[in-house]
Amino acid sequence: MKRLFIILSAIAFVSFTASAQDSYYAEMLSRNNYYGTARSIGLGGAMTALGGDLGSIMYNPAGSAVNDYCQFTITPGLLFSVANTSYDATGMGNSFGNPTSTTHAKFNLPNLGLNLIFYPEYESWITSTSMGIVANTTNTYLRYSTGRGVNDQTSFLGSLAAGANGLTSSDFGRDLKAAYNGNQIGEYGPASSLKYVGANQALRPDEAWAYVPGALNQASIYNTYGTKTDVAFNMAFNVQDRFYFGFNVSIPSLNYRREEIFSEAAQQPAAFPVIFESGENTYVSTNYKNSSNTYRLNTDGIGINARFGFIALLTESLRFGAAIQTPTSLNLSETWEYRASSEYEASQFDSSASSDIGSYDYSLRTPYVVDAGIAYTVAGLGLLSLDYELSDYSVMKYYRPDGGYFGEDIWAKQNYVNNTFCGLSHSVRAGVEFKPIPSVALRAGYSFVSDPEKYWLDSEGKRVTAETWKGYSQVLTESHYFDKVTHGISIGAGYSSSGSFFADFALRMTSYPTVSFSPYYYGSYDAQDKDGSYIAVLDPLERIEHSIFDAVLTLGWRF
Repeated sequence: MKRLFIILSAIAFVSFTASAQDSYYAEMLSRNNYYGTARSIGLGGAMTALGGDLGSIMYNPAGSAVNDYCQFTITPGLLFSVANTSYDATGMGNSFGNPTSTTHAKFNLPNLGLNLIFYPEYESWITSTSMGIVANTTNTYLRYSTGRGVNDQTSFLGSLAAGANGLTSSDFGRDLKAAYNGNQIGEYGPASSLKYVGANQALRPDEAWAYVPGALNQASIYNTYGTKTDVAFNMAFNVQDRFYFGFNVSIPSLNYRREEIFSEAAQQPAAFPVIFESGENTYVSTNYKNSSNTYRLNTDGIGINARFGFIALLTESLRFGAAIQTPTSLNLSETWEYRASSEYEASQFDSSASSDIGSYDYSLRTPYVVDAGIAYTVAGLGLLSLDYELSDYSVMKYYRPDGGYFGEDIWAKQNYVNNTFCGLSHSVRAGVEFKPIPSVALRAGYSFVSDPEKYWLDSEGKRVTAETWKGYSQVLTESHYFDKVTHGISIGAGYSSSGSFFADFALRMTSYPTVSFSPYYYGSYDAQDKDGSYIAVLDPLERIEHSIFDAVLTLGWRF
């Protein structure tokens, strides 16, 4: 059968591309949302000046030297992603429907570590040396969301058809090729016209324009999952129980998975007639029922960085700590594919198709990170701790895996966008611990992280973002940061036996900034109604409110 169909009205009278290397993606892969032990989570991550915990090593390597004992910890946990997604079929941002709530849970292991303490054989200014290997999760990518709405003005297949116009089928990319082979789009008019129409669009009898002839139930699923974990090889030194310094050489590894599924179904299939050309001058009429398009992206990476830090006891109760981490050099590998399917009342025309799998290798330089903290401790009673962290995302840069930076025609433009539209991210972490009895500790913490994304004003005072930037010739006059903040609230408790065993438990809620996503691959197109009038709509818009709830338990042994 020739995969060609025509829709005749006379019978019935985000976007994200396969190429992931942009500033948003670089920022997402670079960002840290620290996990570690239940103690470090319960204290809101305010660990830079405290130490004494294997979760603190990712903030300040000197922390492993604070205690005078060896320790082993393991921390299993559960993550719960909760997303509320509102859907605006018009894309104008003023017609959002009631949100759809999506919840998803995952098991994780945010901490596993061993730390050993060594004492010098002879009198030395070094009281002890600590050495350890610790794996701490530094981010999770868990988010499952679903948006739903009704659309009688545009369609996903109509957007695909608009993206295909002017191309021969042999010139299609993976997304269009899957849609074409999946009986979702087809040619109309003379063979040389290179005009395409979606299976859920109708053509006027004179084939002057196409339109959506009825209501479509649309559903957009956007799922991500995966983690970033740093395996730190740590060494630290205790100087007379007054000053501690140390360093990590860390191997971060990440796996990120993204799945976008967009489906649409005719409320009344009879309103969506389709005529298939199944042979020479042979036509078969049926009705469109539904279609689905899937895009899957897998990213895996491994890298290296180093972190240096110290903790100084200013008094018996007051201590100060600071650390700096080099930019991480990440080597990344990606694969992606598209799938398309469609169903008709005449099931012999049902079809599904998959693209070939695309692959790409590249490298990314992430921001450097600076931490500083101050803590006040009262022996046997509790503590207060406050941290500040600075990350500079303007230094993010894509480059070749062999270490050379890409040429002007490939990567210089994107790296310029990274430098121009990304800046500083500020984070504040605070924690408090109270011991009602010597063996029990109660904890609470709070953190916030500002977004590094910037926008500029042009010479006319109009806002310019990384997505709307027109090129080097565009005059940018003044930059501003978006007012987007990630908040974290945590509580926890700990038990320390008189022997070697100890245990900690923590609950945390992380609330992320609201994000918007446009699910059509090719964005909006010039939508018209059946009379040929242009409709003032864009492609659908989703508004996603997202939170992560963590429950973690640390089991530890001192020896």
